[in-house]
Amino acid sequence: MEIALALVSLLGLAALSQGRRWGWVVATVASLGYVWFCWQLKLPGQAFLNLVYALTQAWGWRDEPRFHSHPRAWRWLLLTPLPALALQQILSPLDAWLTAAALITQALTAAKVREVWRIWFVIDLASSVLYAQQHAWPTALLYLVFAGVAEAAHRTWQGGQA
Repeated sequence: MEIALALVSLLGLAALSQGRRWGWVVATVASLGYVWFCWQLKLPGQAFLNLVYALTQAWGWRDEPRFHSHPRAWRWLLLTPLPALALQQILSPLDAWLTAAALITQALTAAKVREVWRIWFVIDLASSVLYAQQHAWPTALLYLVFAGVAEAAHRTWQGGQA
């Protein structure tokens, strides 16, 4: 199941990188599958994040990706300790911190903040470590690919392209 979810995620990512609208649907299906998968791994924070991703992907399907520069938007990440410390009451520390940072970063992404991609790069690398600790190797590898995509997106959007 995990390999199928990783492959569906990559298919969605490939379609979206080519500007194919149907990629949103594929990515949403993958995210919903990962809700179940992460719950099975006892990573409820990641399960919740995948539900948030599915909802925001539906939003993405509706709107065109026109990112804008907000150089100080990263300051919102200074709020990360508040939800992270609260989430540590019910989640493992790494899951809590990643969940908190990803929720804030997802909000910045939904607001189409151009500078968000470097933040995703770090979150995706840390998520890869989290999944590797769970021996979820295909998903750990998937998040390394996501980190590479985030870096490529950073270079594209910083260069004023796209």
